[in-house]
Amino acid sequence: MSVVDILLVEDNPGDASLVEHYLKNPSVRTFLGETSLTHVESLPDARDSLEAAAFDVVLLDLGLPGSEGIETVRRVGELNAEIPVIVLTGLDDTAAAVEAIQSGAQDFLPKEDLDGDRLARSLRYAIERHKQERALARRNEQLDFFNSILRHDMQNGLNVVMGRARSLEEQLSDPDHVEQAAAITEWSREISDLAEKVRSILDTVADEDDISRKPVALAPVVTEQADRVDALADRVDVVVDVPEVTVLANDLLSDVVANVLTNAVNHTDDPVTVEVTCERTDGAARLRVADDGPGIPPDKRDAVFERGQQSSASSGSGFGLYFVSSMVESYGGGVRVEESDRGGAAFVLELPSA
Repeated sequence: MSVVDILLVEDNPGDASLVEHYLKNPSVRTFLGETSLTHVESLPDARDSLEAAAFDVVLLDLGLPGSEGIETVRRVGELNAEIPVIVLTGLDDTAAAVEAIQSGAQDFLPKEDLDGDRLARSLRYAIERHKQERALARRNEQLDFFNSILRHDMQNGLNVVMGRARSLEEQLSDPDHVEQAAAITEWSREISDLAEKVRSILDTVADEDDISRKPVALAPVVTEQADRVDALADRVDVVVDVPEVTVLANDLLSDVVANVLTNAVNHTDDPVTVEVTCERTDGAARLRVADDGPGIPPDKRDAVFERGQQSSASSGSGFGLYFVSSMVESYGGGVRVEESDRGGAAFVLELPSA
């Protein structure tokens, strides 16, 4: 870290001198690095300083001339929302600390407990946390941007393609041409469905409050996808034993299950039996998809969920096991792979109970 520019807003000269003393301690410099401290005694002076120079962090006393308590935090946030704020106060008040954090402060330091080590760590962590928060906000902006492209530009274009293709189907007389127009319609519909799924994924991943989760009955989802996979070929036999249990998920749970089931079938050309079972645990449902195929070596089991890994798992969407792990984690669960009782692979999905 380069020089850390600190703005101290403190109307008590003694407290300001103490902060300056702590920052000069060699052990503090080892952890925090070189610092540059600017001290002002009021919010108007703080405003002038923030307008005149760039700072990495603000140390803010809650009791200032013309401003008291949490209102002081809010007013500094109005001056510049891009700078992390650490509150300094003479009160050891847990409720006030929580309210300060909820109002945008990164930390809350009672002056009576302050020392060099605690101050340095609070400054460093506040700066790093703020960077991560800004990066996360930027990522969510990007997700929203690409979501809007899928929602409007891409979908509108596909609607035009499908409309023109259907019109050609009705007007053409040559059977080959009609078949080609029908293929355009079908592929456009497939791409449109894929775009809708990607939109749902973006909404789920970007949804910090998990408001998109809802109670989903697990057995009907598993049964439907098992019947579909069972019908893929005569060599496939899917056996389901899933009790009535409700989990927290969304409409993409069927795609999650489909990807895991298809993965078990597509890794071998030999006859394969897939057993799907589920057991209730404290606060979760453990769905297990086990096969008698070639299995997955222990040193490669974690890697199968990584982005970019080539996998046969697909429900027509091509999302694969990275999609599976991403969605299950967004539900608040987890996924792992282990050896099945018959030497094949067993995918275990921990899904939170509704």
